[in-house]
Amino acid sequence: MIKDDSGLLIGPNTPASLILAETAHLNDSFNHDKNDKGEKEEPIKLMVNQIANTVTVQSAYKNSQKDIFNFTNNGIYAAQKGIYKNVVQIDTHSQLPTFVYYLGLMDKKHEQLFMRKKEIENIPNYKTNPKLIGERESIKVELNIYCSNNNLGKGKYVNRLLGVYSGMNFIFEALNYWGLSNVLNCVNDGYILQIKDNKTFNKQYQTFEQKWQSEFPLLSYSKKHWKYAIINGTQDYILINDACDYKCRSNQLSVKAFYHQATGKSLDKMSQNDINNDALKYAQEKERTSIMTLYNSLFSDQEPSLYGSSYEKIKDLEETNKILNKAGVISANFLPVKLHYYLFTLDLENSDQNNDNINRYTRMILDGHLFMSTEVLKSRINLLEQVIKVKEVNPDDYANANHVIFVNNFIPSIVDEIKKGQSIENWIKYEIEKIEKSDEDKLYQYNVLGMVAQFYVSENKGNPNNILKLINKWKEKKHLNRLDMGEIIANDPRTLVIDGQLMVKNNKGVYTAKAAEVNHLLKEHYSPQQKQHFNSEKSNTLALLEDKKYQDELENGFKSDYQSILLDDNGDIKVDSPFKHKISHHINVNYNPLIVNHPAYEQLNSYLNCLTPTQVEQLKTMLGLIPLQGTDIMKEIRTFFILKGVSGAGKSTLAQLLKGIFDEDDQTESSIISSSQNVNKAFTDEHYIDLNDSKKGKIMLWFDDFQSNSKSNIITANAGTVINGVLTGVTQTGAAKYEKEHDVKLPNLIVIATNSMPQITQEGTAARMFVIDCPNVLTNKSIKDKDGNPVSIADFVKNPKVKEALFYLIMSEASKIMKMSSKQRAKLFDRTRSAATSLSRLSDSFTTFLEKNEITSPYDFIGMQAIKLFEVYKQQSNSYNVSYRSFTDQLEMLGLILKRKNFVGKTYQKVICANSTQLTSAKMRIMRDDFNAYPDCVEKWDSVKKGIVGELKAWHHGFNELKGKYNRNKDTSIFKPFDFSERG
Repeated sequence: MIKDDSGLLIGPNTPASLILAETAHLNDSFNHDKNDKGEKEEPIKLMVNQIANTVTVQSAYKNSQKDIFNFTNNGIYAAQKGIYKNVVQIDTHSQLPTFVYYLGLMDKKHEQLFMRKKEIENIPNYKTNPKLIGERESIKVELNIYCSNNNLGKGKYVNRLLGVYSGMNFIFEALNYWGLSNVLNCVNDGYILQIKDNKTFNKQYQTFEQKWQSEFPLLSYSKKHWKYAIINGTQDYILINDACDYKCRSNQLSVKAFYHQATGKSLDKMSQNDINNDALKYAQEKERTSIMTLYNSLFSDQEPSLYGSSYEKIKDLEETNKILNKAGVISANFLPVKLHYYLFTLDLENSDQNNDNINRYTRMILDGHLFMSTEVLKSRINLLEQVIKVKEVNPDDYANANHVIFVNNFIPSIVDEIKKGQSIENWIKYEIEKIEKSDEDKLYQYNVLGMVAQFYVSENKGNPNNILKLINKWKEKKHLNRLDMGEIIANDPRTLVIDGQLMVKNNKGVYTAKAAEVNHLLKEHYSPQQKQHFNSEKSNTLALLEDKKYQDELENGFKSDYQSILLDDNGDIKVDSPFKHKISHHINVNYNPLIVNHPAYEQLNSYLNCLTPTQVEQLKTMLGLIPLQGTDIMKEIRTFFILKGVSGAGKSTLAQLLKGIFDEDDQTESSIISSSQNVNKAFTDEHYIDLNDSKKGKIMLWFDDFQSNSKSNIITANAGTVINGVLTGVTQTGAAKYEKEHDVKLPNLIVIATNSMPQITQEGTAARMFVIDCPNVLTNKSIKDKDGNPVSIADFVKNPKVKEALFYLIMSEASKIMKMSSKQRAKLFDRTRSAATSLSRLSDSFTTFLEKNEITSPYDFIGMQAIKLFEVYKQQSNSYNVSYRSFTDQLEMLGLILKRKNFVGKTYQKVICANSTQLTSAKMRIMRDDFNAYPDCVEKWDSVKKGIVGELKAWHHGFNELKGKYNRNKDTSIFKPFDFSERG
């Protein structure tokens, strides 16, 4: 640094505008304390906030970063709001006195004091000597007062500013050394840096010390590494290594802030004797607790003690959200954007493009260049049918390995894809908007776009000159603003794009695709003119977001106000901070393993046993499927549930409890109850399908109080087909009002609560039904506590601990299911455990077929070849769209088995058999001997006898005789007659 004519020390990086401002403020006419009348007024500011465009060759990151620095009469102030990892704080010791000393502005007395302070600091272990510490502190205070005085005794009114400005210019040199874009915070003589790694930084720091101490030997520094930084403002930040090692300079969470809150007094203005020690201890404890909460909520990888054995203390921490908000975390959707550096290479071997000119041009654009983006990019085929390999690299490592590279803050048009069916004109529109949004090398980007578009048009037998004119026309008009709205919305930190659908973070911190939340966010971004045509603008924006580059991911779990509750791949339940995970479901309770010791847990089990005395384990397992929505396990199970029971059995009570867990008080569309209680509409009407979208918070589809009249209790074939698909995760089509159709994932868990069995017309749907019987009326004496005393239904439902117990049960059952093998899961809802009767498990058309043909029991089918029976069934029922597989599924639900059989020297495939081989063989022999009917003789026309062989009603033959011999063990159900009155 050099001293200029005004007496200021300036460096090679000191901005010319800053030098002019500093020189002007050294003039006596800039009175910083009083006006012409001698009245004190607000000081004159040095200059407006400066935006430093830090373009350098070394780092592409800096090329994209514009940093704001506030140069003041007290020093530099700067802050980049955010939450950061791996930072270092560097402080310059006694900066103002040091530069006042080097400028020669001190008198002899204070020069001696300054040198004595340096002498003390150089004494080994001086910090262990209370006398030296006291002496040093006393000198430091006197020097600071002296150097802050506008008149240092030499007649120059603004000499103080010479030291301030020189120190500020030095700090700016230091910031440039570290890279302005790496500066997270700067307050006068100290600053916080984001670093790559400790090893690299320590080498740089050693060079930094050597450089400046060679120029200013009495200048000293200190540094400390921190794992995390929460920057909320220039003098409002928190640095954390762990819950005990931290530095809190928060305006609202520091000891000073809590002391002022408790006493109304400022610690800065009080002497040691005036401090209230009780209030100070309170403030220190509050600060410590706040930092512990921040650390546990944001940074701790271990399960916080808050959620473990000391769970009950959670009630003492209801200020958690307030603490995070005061620290700047809740509003800190300003997490730093990660920049990716990409190397694009042309894969000629796998490309369909054989034009040498095009391939040569592509290599020229890509070779030796890195391109940076905030997006995650994958290898792709560009519009010129070239395979572009994409590799993410570390820019520093790549620069070290390659002598000549160029780093570009844009993605060139030549690597972009063109969608199937997309016109070149629409592709160009998007590219123009991308270029216009960029601040870098627009002319170069337009040149690339022009060449690429001309290549494409030429390859497709078009006119290259016309396409170039089109680009120039659109470039000049700039009327395509709506096309970049997709990028604006996608980059909003409150949004995710899942499967091409926009989801917005709501006030509970979970993501939803509900129209109200989406519309509110879009209106924040739209201009008044766009709002006038909101529906069409929304359609345009949502269409843009279907681009694959915007795809995000959601985590599978639940979020309460205090917890994120997730299941890992091993089925273990993990509890974490509610601020770390992207989740779409909010709950009103917490996960609390200790609830098993609470009376509410006993009451819950009493209720469930009353609801279904013989199938309580199946009911609990069904509830355990709630957290497993959208997983492969649901595809394995492929089951929907019927809660069938008398009126007042308590089925709706279970729905109320679930709503208490998953629904908000002011929620209009339940997360549990289906948007339509008409099963057929819910699965076939696009409007109701849209409302039941799992991305809009739907966790399951509960149909409460399914009606038993003959018209509405029929589940149609169309609805049945959709149900079959939903159970296996097939995407459906939904559409909200005034909006286009889009893909919808419905919840896999379907529960129909009813007083009577629905009639099912779709083959195969009935095969996936599991019936849970609810035979008893729930009364105020049904639910018992652990002492056997009755608990009223109203008190039971209102008790929040009951809901907490139910959620614990749900998560525990889900964990059990995940830890099972596929074979074990296959047995969970084995049809033999279902309360469905033999006929209620069958489709309506199949039971009609049985009744019409006087087939009275499963025995009647034994000995028939399944394919021959299927042909007769199709012909009689006109069910030509039914599958053979779903037909055989229904036979198996009756307890029958399909086997290959050798009979009288001939092999028959899939013969309907009993469990007992002896019974099957006896039935086949008696049909042969008495009717000359073989397995393939099912309603078979005999052209010789001119009659039917093996009429369906004839296959009941031998029932009484064989029942007497074989009605035992597994074959008992084979002889049980059908009761057609149980249908419907």
